[in-house]
Amino acid sequence: MMYDVIIIGAGPAGLSAGVYAMRGKLKAICIEKENPGGRIAEAGIVENYLGFEEIRGYELAERFRKHAEKFKLPIIYDEVVKIEKENGYFKVITKKSQYITKKIVIATGTRAKKLNINEDKFIGKGVSYCTMCDAFFYLNKDVIVLGRDTPAIMSAINLKDIAKRVILITDKKELKAAEPIMFDRLKEAKNIEIIYNAEILEIVGDERAEGVKIRVNGEEKIIKADGIFISYGHVPNTDFLKGVVELDKNGFVITDENCKTSVNGIYAVGDVRGGVMQVAKAVGDGCIAMANIIKELQRGM
Repeated sequence: MMYDVIIIGAGPAGLSAGVYAMRGKLKAICIEKENPGGRIAEAGIVENYLGFEEIRGYELAERFRKHAEKFKLPIIYDEVVKIEKENGYFKVITKKSQYITKKIVIATGTRAKKLNINEDKFIGKGVSYCTMCDAFFYLNKDVIVLGRDTPAIMSAINLKDIAKRVILITDKKELKAAEPIMFDRLKEAKNIEIIYNAEILEIVGDERAEGVKIRVNGEEKIIKADGIFISYGHVPNTDFLKGVVELDKNGFVITDENCKTSVNGIYAVGDVRGGVMQVAKAVGDGCIAMANIIKELQRGM
């Protein structure tokens, strides 16, 4: 079967593109390797998406999914491993199958950046990358957030009403936030402590993580806690795109203002493009990309 467009990823950007594709009567599918809704489902309270003064991230993600379902967007649960050109079209190869399409929208988003010390030993045993996924395991307990800037601040804020005590440890001399109002939330919290200029040496513990060994001003110390959240930001899910489209030095897809990549017929939307990583931008990207695709298909391009 020949598709008009295949959308890779069912986060806000991919589902937005999908809604426009279905309204445009395109023969389209969306391929998602995990759960529809994307990383917004991991957010705590979302206050900056227009039309919702306050909504939980997972609720917003569910609304996106239901909206796409209303327009009968087919979502296939599989992982794309390769894209090839074939007879003027694109072959999208997944772990389970392969598909032929005229256009592609890449909406694969990002994944958590690793600390790369010894955290792998403790994943699911006191160490997590997802605050909202695992916060309630630490109700009224002490937790540590390891990270920098906006991701670390957001994690600490999300944890403040759940944990008894939150210790934010950063290797920077100061924290920067995408939105200054986040500092107000941070200062309002009475149970958040911040340790600056800390070199993270290792996570300590036997069967479970019990704390973190750090070095501050040449002095080593162990900070004890019941849980540890790693919040250093995210890296793009673009490993399968190397050699397919142009990427920047950090692996994000390079596009123009219309979300077009270096390859005609392939677009990229949302966080996978880098820059401002906000749900409003992701949804807008999906609209822009699909509006351009519809025009191109109508012109026989």
